[in-house]
Amino acid sequence: MLGILEQKIMETLWSSSTPLKPSEVLAKIDGAHAYTTIMTVLKRMTDKKIVKREMKNRVYLYRATQTKSDFASTALDNLFSRLFNSYGEHTITAFKESAKKSGFSL
Repeated sequence: MLGILEQKIMETLWSSSTPLKPSEVLAKIDGAHAYTTIMTVLKRMTDKKIVKREMKNRVYLYRATQTKSDFASTALDNLFSRLFNSYGEHTITAFKESAKKSGFSL
């Protein structure tokens, strides 16, 4: 799962057709974040292999390693696997109840 700032950064990267400089990411996200904060988060996301960086003209450019759809699918697979391993059938019951509360029918 992503933190709030990580989610904003990923949305920015997913919406771009080209890799972005940290300054471009900063300019596109909402909020008053320092350039160094964006750099730090991008580096940590690179370490997690959520984003990839490449050097071009002495500046790192960042892009998502997966599409938004693929990222969501992987994150949900991991989450559900952990839930099923920990709580078994209770996971399915809770999921159905949560879906109903949200207006979805299964």
